[in-house]
Amino acid sequence: MKKTKPSEMSPEVRSMIDLRHSAEQRGHYSPLGRLLSMQTDKGTIVWPSEQGEGVGPDLALCSPVPLPEKDAGSVVFRVMAHDELGDFGLLVLGQWFGLPLLRTNFINSVTGQKVPCLRCRHACDICDGSGKKQCEGVACGGRGTVPGPGEHCPAPNCAAQTGKPKPECEKCGGSGWYAGLITCPMCLGSGKMTCSRCRGTGRFATGRVNGSTDWTLPKCKACDGTGWKGSFIKQDLAKFTNARLLRIDRYKTPVSKHKKGGEFLALGPILNFIVQDFTTNRPRSFDVQRDDKGDLLFLLVPASPRQKPQKAYLVGGVVRERTRESGAA
Repeated sequence: MKKTKPSEMSPEVRSMIDLRHSAEQRGHYSPLGRLLSMQTDKGTIVWPSEQGEGVGPDLALCSPVPLPEKDAGSVVFRVMAHDELGDFGLLVLGQWFGLPLLRTNFINSVTGQKVPCLRCRHACDICDGSGKKQCEGVACGGRGTVPGPGEHCPAPNCAAQTGKPKPECEKCGGSGWYAGLITCPMCLGSGKMTCSRCRGTGRFATGRVNGSTDWTLPKCKACDGTGWKGSFIKQDLAKFTNARLLRIDRYKTPVSKHKKGGEFLALGPILNFIVQDFTTNRPRSFDVQRDDKGDLLFLLVPASPRQKPQKAYLVGGVVRERTRESGAA
């Protein structure tokens, strides 16, 4: 993607940034949740989880005035779920550390399956290291045979010969139908199948250092605790960048010439975002519409990762939470 020339940040956007910065400094905000993903018109920005904990930044609902402590939770729910933000805004808490790397697993081109990590293997406790286990075919259970297709009972004077069941027939029990045993198609009559856990190798990757089964020990560095071969890939920041904005102070001097830096990338527009609620740990989904100026929501992030301290800001748009009442699951 061609690098765009930075344009001057509008007074409205500068005002939004100042409001959010002041709200965080003064504590005029109510925590909302940890950011999991943002859907843009150019794809989805993802913040994955590590050991059940999301690595995304924390979001809060900020206000130009302090939120009542006792009613903060209800205010957040009422405003975010059933009303527009109004004088409220979304705040990205803490420092901005950039978009996280995403883990991708290697796929075997022949089998189409993921490739296990070889550095954290442990003897398989399902097959005892043999690579084989009792067949799990329907109705086999290790016998090597399964019932075949049903047919009219072939016993003398029964359904196959007379067209009606023989009540005292021992072969079909008087039903007139009989299903003989055939070779199990899964184990081919052996009663054993390839172990699904270790894939017949007798060992499986635990994702823990040295193949330990103690889940409290550090994760395997080779597979990052996943148990599969893979690598980390960068999320394409340029792909999500809509514009480059240069913040100018009241003296018409680029802020980037000072120690704090002032050039931002505008990621978006953001159409929807999902957070993990701090209280319930459940995901909450929020849709974004245009505000009264026709703007959608954008995430402003520092253009240079070397700027310190780094802050990110969410500006523009009108946010509403998806609820069952609004037709979302």
